[in-house]
Amino acid sequence: NLPEPLMTFKYHNDFVAASKKESRTLRINDIHALVHQLPEPNFEMLDLLMCHLRNVAANCERNLMTVANLGVCFGPTLMRPEEETVAAIMDIKFCNIVIEILAANYEQ
Repeated sequence: NLPEPLMTFKYHNDFVAASKKESRTLRINDIHALVHQLPEPNFEMLDLLMCHLRNVAANCERNLMTVANLGVCFGPTLMRPEEETVAAIMDIKFCNIVIEILAANYEQ
């Protein structure tokens, strides 16, 4: 029921661009920096959610929910684009990657 996704329309393109970086370290660092630019209520909710998803992924041998599967489930809703264009549809996989990175690197 939020007027915009948890990770906000403002940073959507920045998150997608960060997930496309060549180096894993650059992807993680850029996404980390962007998360800390989110409004405080969004940041706090995302922190709670990613902590939970990290715990879910830690039990993937039993529940089959790897960080990749969690990315597929949560990426499109947490990072919904403001306008659904063909380009935005093509970027859905990069939204999933952002969620994978957040869940896999929660401690960081």
